[in-house]
Amino acid sequence: MTTPTFHAKSTALEVVKGLNVNLDGKLVLITGGTSGIGIETARALATVNAHVIITARDMNKGAEIVEDLKKSTKNENIDVMELDLNLFQSVRDFVERFRTRNTPINILICNAGVMACPYGKTVDGFETHFGVNHLGHFLHLGHFLLTTSLVPELKTGKPSRVVVVSSLANKRGGINWDDINWEKKYDKWLAYAQSKTANILFAKQFNKLYSSEGVQAYALHPGGIMTNLVKHLPIEEQQAMGWFKEDGTLVDRFKNVEQGASTSVYAALAPELDNHGGEYLENCAISQGVNPDMTTFWGMGIHAVDMESAERLWKLSEQLVKVE
Repeated sequence: MTTPTFHAKSTALEVVKGLNVNLDGKLVLITGGTSGIGIETARALATVNAHVIITARDMNKGAEIVEDLKKSTKNENIDVMELDLNLFQSVRDFVERFRTRNTPINILICNAGVMACPYGKTVDGFETHFGVNHLGHFLHLGHFLLTTSLVPELKTGKPSRVVVVSSLANKRGGINWDDINWEKKYDKWLAYAQSKTANILFAKQFNKLYSSEGVQAYALHPGGIMTNLVKHLPIEEQQAMGWFKEDGTLVDRFKNVEQGASTSVYAALAPELDNHGGEYLENCAISQGVNPDMTTFWGMGIHAVDMESAERLWKLSEQLVKVE
């Protein structure tokens, strides 16, 4: 069967329809499923009968989202579970609760994140971007903590996939090895870039460790989307970055949230990605590769393809989250 062709403005629903999949009996776990592309990722996968679990810090908001998703998809098999990626203990508690379900995971989508925050630290003492976007996506303890804690469930659900939402902002810079928490000199964009590079390196190293056991990992750039991710950016700064036309509308390279969720869904489902774990995706395709040009909306920084850095970051992350 010929694989359908998708493009930058394909929507998540168009992807699931084009791939002609039925996820009945499959479990999808999505972090950050109560806003932006997380909601639309959940919606698209629920339309093809997946059992979808979203996570939320605010359980009242999460319950409202679940009811909306059930109505729009006619799928009653949608749940919300409490999770705060700012707190390692919340992650541990989540894993314990999830484990009582005795349920394999077929798809894990690490979607939650923050961008361009004022300097701050998580409760566990890590710079906010690094703590939430990486450690919160990465180990037995945050997203690093969450994902590696759930390896047994992912193995049980094999062939399974881990999808990590990164960003083209990775091109701005790599890992600040000498000051991982940006305590000497803080730059919000370099700190964000570090966390997004960490997402890509994590997916590569995770895939290296677990692909032979039936679990593949992918990182992706969802595209430029105007969601609450930009809440820390004054409108004047957004305008200075060239995000708006003279008439005040967004420039054409931006996507809506339905389009922004499409590459996450593609990464989770596309059969042509089998045996291509560890890749970085954009616009529903494997990235064209290294491109340091920050004026274009594709590619990675060369620091994001360095497997020595991926292994070093993994070991450092294990130490930071105190994995025994």
